[in-house]
Amino acid sequence: MTPTTTLLDADRLALLRDRLGHRDWREVTVAEIAEAVGVSRMTLHRHGVGKDDVLVALGQLLETEFREAALPALAAAGSARERLRGALAAICAIDERYLGVFAALSTALEQVFHERGDGAVLTREPFTGVLARLLEAGARDGSIPPQDDPAETATLLFNAAGHTYRHLRTGHRWPAEKARERVVALVVDGLGPGR
Repeated sequence: MTPTTTLLDADRLALLRDRLGHRDWREVTVAEIAEAVGVSRMTLHRHGVGKDDVLVALGQLLETEFREAALPALAAAGSARERLRGALAAICAIDERYLGVFAALSTALEQVFHERGDGAVLTREPFTGVLARLLEAGARDGSIPPQDDPAETATLLFNAAGHTYRHLRTGHRWPAEKARERVVALVVDGLGPGR
């Protein structure tokens, strides 16, 4: 375990996210980060932990939280379409926790969210795997029309829901519940009716 992972364990990162997540991350100081995680600014400095390191660690926590939030939808009761609504609503709830951090993560988001490669790429499986499996289950139970490429459609769903939700919350200042409900309905209903 590196000093960075010791200083920036999941509990401290969640505390940091909750205390400073409403702020524009570009305006957050290292001193505020240190205070939020319960160490001195000098301790962060001595261990070589800067804002970029914190952003990388927050990106890793974000990935874990997305996976943990969406995964229960696979085993939930109801049609795949209903479970897909639940998974997308959970993704919006995670986005809500990170609204202030996303602007600063924007330059690092490509590495967090996107597969590597040249040309068109998909969103990484930790973020879309549950959605793709729900699309496949929906095709089997008839609640969602079959998709030619469930992984590609999962990338579309993930991005349509996440980007739209965050924009409605920060740009239009819609309440979280209204933004979540409207975005999830639009995205899931956009798949077309089941049989």
